[in-house]
This record gives sequence, C-alpha cells and structure tokens, in this order.
Amino acid sequence: MSTPPLIDPPPGEAAGETLDYRLDQQIGFLLRRAHQYACEVFQSKIGDRNLTPQQFSVLVTLLEQRELAQTKLGAVVAMDPATVLGVVQRLAQRGLVAVRTDPADGRRRLVQLTHDGHELARELVAVGPDISSETLHGLSAAERRDLLRLLDRLGQKG
Repeated sequence: MSTPPLIDPPPGEAAGETLDYRLDQQIGFLLRRAHQYACEVFQSKIGDRNLTPQQFSVLVTLLEQRELAQTKLGAVVAMDPATVLGVVQRLAQRGLVAVRTDPADGRRRLVQLTHDGHELARELVAVGPDISSETLHGLSAAERRDLLRLLDRLGQKG
C-alpha cells in the first residue's frame, strides 16, 4: 500500500497554518480526554475484576432495582438496546446476571443479579465513591457540583 503524497507549503510560507479553531478547546475533545482519564481511574480502582464501566453500571443498577426489563435497564443506564443486550449477555456468561422471559409478556426479557452478581455489585458500590472522588480530585466542592450538574444537563435529550 502506498502512502499518499504530503502537501508541501507554497513557496515562501512556513509549514502549518494558523487557525482560529483550536482542537484542544473543543467540547468533544475535552470530553474525550476527561473520559479517558475517568476510565483510567475506574480501571485502577476496579482492579482485576475484569469489568467495563457499562457492566459496572448494569450491576449497580440491578442491585438497587432488583429486577428490570432489559429495555428499561438500558434506558436507566443510558445504553442503546444493542449495547445493553451485549453487556447483559457477557454478564450472564460470567454467571453474574440471570435473564428470564417475563411471564406477563413473552417478548420481554427480565434481568436480575445472581448470587455472585449480588456479591460483586455490593463490592462495586463500596468502590464507587472512591472512583468519583479520584476522578474529580483537584476540583473544589462547588466545581464538582457545577460540573456534574452541567454534564447531566448536557446529557439530557431534548
């Protein structure tokens, strides 16, 4: 595979352009960088439990809610149907959740924690505050509240 040719600057001009647009000042870039940091903190605190943040969300939500329809679970943890399906399948393969058909509606799948899932979710709830605290380290209490409020507002649809 050949490499495309580089663009040479016009004679008399330096390489590179001065732009009014700064990538490092854009919301998407800053959110991605913050997300990368939050994921690093998450992994350092979760340790060898081999969990993703999405799996964490599902387990903790089921600890609180006991049993949820898979579609409702996806809505609560802000995942689209295909993503929550994959997360639930992987957790079920590990024996952390059980899935059954809703007796009242055969099209609906109900998800709940298994005994092992319940134990793990209780451990995760204990670690959760440390993850948030370290991720937000360096911000004042007021800045933390403002950031969380603004991110929540930004994430609201409509």
